[in-house]
Amino acid sequence: MIPFDLSGLKKMLAPPGARTVVTICVLVALLGSGAGIVSAVYLLNRPTGVGARDVRIEKGMSVNAIGRALYEEGVIRSPRFLRVLSLLAGTSRNLTAGVHPFHGAMTAWEVLRELEVPRDVTRDVTIPEGLDREQTAAMLADSLGLSLTRLLEITVDPEFCRRAGVPAETLEGYLFPETYRFSLSMDEAQVLELMVDHFFKVFDSTLLARAKKISMSLHEAVTMASIIEGEAQLDAERPVISAVYHNRLRKRMRLQADPTVQYAISDGPRRLFYRDYGIDSPYNTYRIRGLPPGPIMSSGEASLRAAVEPADVPFLYFVAQGDGSHLFSQTAAEHGRAKRKTYRARREVWKR
Repeated sequence: MIPFDLSGLKKMLAPPGARTVVTICVLVALLGSGAGIVSAVYLLNRPTGVGARDVRIEKGMSVNAIGRALYEEGVIRSPRFLRVLSLLAGTSRNLTAGVHPFHGAMTAWEVLRELEVPRDVTRDVTIPEGLDREQTAAMLADSLGLSLTRLLEITVDPEFCRRAGVPAETLEGYLFPETYRFSLSMDEAQVLELMVDHFFKVFDSTLLARAKKISMSLHEAVTMASIIEGEAQLDAERPVISAVYHNRLRKRMRLQADPTVQYAISDGPRRLFYRDYGIDSPYNTYRIRGLPPGPIMSSGEASLRAAVEPADVPFLYFVAQGDGSHLFSQTAAEHGRAKRKTYRARREVWKR
């Protein structure tokens, strides 16, 4: 005969009188026979024998749902037993969300006690500047164990955008790049809400007022910032690059920004070819005039600020020098010379 440890059951049966009778009756009914109480003690004290498991319990999960999740992971032997045990112990409303650690030596009683311990485990995730919404969603899904499909659905949900205060039908450009400490009990919507909320803390009333002063809407400013983010590598150049685009807009010149073409092609980012500049897309600023319909990536604070605080310079052109910096020009002739200069410098590098 198996020498059961009755300590767990004694804890549960501690209240005297009617509570004890009800407890025994329910356990017997649960297992369906006069030997039910013996079987209950067996389930109560028998370790599962599985290896270490971390199981995430979501906010709002019912006891039934928790039991099924633990059963599927091999942590418990009977979801129904856990449910009844939690009801009898009065803990069914005290089970907490979070990532709960379990191991094979735990009994059902110990599993239940673990579920009562607050386990709001967090994880730091760094979202870099320059990612589009799909790349951001993929990073969040991989780092936090979330559903990529659900994340992408939310990023193009106009109703979600409206509730979040985003003046667009997608979250492109509004998922602020930052190092976040996410709770692993957060679902997809909560994670994205946190990122959008942080965007509005950065693009605050001061920057919004600055945008209005230069006749830009919030969405236009975020769109401009995303192009600057795609072009600039040096913080000192961001306001100058911003000035180039603002100057071109005022003169009704096409922006001719390569990052917008990268966004328009289906297989980017990659080296652009001449044929790419002719692609038919509202994001191809070599073909359309003005800003594209919306942001092309998420911008950091430096680019957001540069978008509404352009430098006071007359430049209309710039060309990359290959080291992260650019040469800026006021005329097409100057720009042509700058391109030839940078091309020669790059050829020298290639020869080495």
